[in-house]
Amino acid sequence: MPAFRSLALAAMLLPLLGTATLAETETLRVRNRSGVDLVRMFASPVTDEYWRDDLLGEYVVPSGRNADVTIRNVTECLYDLLMLFSDGAVVPDRVDVCASESYTVEP
Repeated sequence: MPAFRSLALAAMLLPLLGTATLAETETLRVRNRSGVDLVRMFASPVTDEYWRDDLLGEYVVPSGRNADVTIRNVTECLYDLLMLFSDGAVVPDRVDVCASESYTVEP
């Protein structure tokens, strides 16, 4: 019987442990209202030292348009953003990708 109790306890705790380490995929709608085309967008967890891959790839988000970007392997919610524009401007920002469905780039 003690083995059964240990197994039952482990079975109850497993979902709690699993949710802390599961990687999620988040989609963020980027609304470009900057007046300039957005040509590159990088996002990395605030705890990372390096930027991850460009979320836009070959796609450019013209001013006044929207694009959905996918952030994979999300294990924490707060992300640093780095955006590069066609006029050469480089703009950093921060977003909670778990709580936000969209992000608006404004002048």
